[in-house]
Amino acid sequence: MGGCSLTLFPPSRGVCARHTLRVPMLYNETFAQPRHQPYLTLCPGGRVCSTYRTTYRVAVRQVSRAVLQTSALCCQGWKKRHAGATTCEDAICHKPCQNGGVCANPDQCRCRPGWGGRYCHVDVDECRMPTSPCPQRCLNTPGSYRCQCEAGFAPGPKGTSCHPLPTAHTPPGMWTPGFSPRFGLGGGGLRVERALGTLRRLLPPPLAELGPAEAAEFWTRLRYLDRLDSLGDQLLLLEERLGACSCQDGRNGFGYEVNR
Repeated sequence: MGGCSLTLFPPSRGVCARHTLRVPMLYNETFAQPRHQPYLTLCPGGRVCSTYRTTYRVAVRQVSRAVLQTSALCCQGWKKRHAGATTCEDAICHKPCQNGGVCANPDQCRCRPGWGGRYCHVDVDECRMPTSPCPQRCLNTPGSYRCQCEAGFAPGPKGTSCHPLPTAHTPPGMWTPGFSPRFGLGGGGLRVERALGTLRRLLPPPLAELGPAEAAEFWTRLRYLDRLDSLGDQLLLLEERLGACSCQDGRNGFGYEVNR
């Protein structure tokens, strides 16, 4: 008869109880089976006698022996991977996990990044998290997100950073358009401003508003001003000429006629 005994095993999730049964097991085994065969031989006195001799042959027989068999009782929501398993490692989810999720606990899926919910059916909006993953603009996509950069910036190699694009800078010595310097030249100040007006017309609108073709034309114009180190040097030269030269025939230092 079979018996039942309790056996202690290391704790395992999903197992509510274990018990060990002593059950009979039938199996076949081989053995040497003796055989007694009669045969005739010569006995003392020259008589013929009948006797027996023993021989052996390999035979098979069925035997029974008691073995210990351990059985595990799974808790609700857990199952065995195969019938003879002594653990209950696989969780049961009544609905399939979606978007690559894996059933990790009863009716609870382990989701891939970007998905949430009990069955991984809810898209996680990374752009609404307290800490945005993007430095400027964040665009949510199913199961992920994408960073976008503002005008004047370009995305980094990993797509999660924004770097400023290279821009053309005003060379040293140039002034901001709209600024009219006055150097206290007295009556010659108007003449200097007229010269500056001519120079300003060489400058285009602010560099940020230029297109590629306009920016190229702007730098071409600047090459004509490279002979002077700075605007201050040009103004100083004009001031010296206005103070030292005396024009004739009713003309000024710029070749214009003066109305008196």
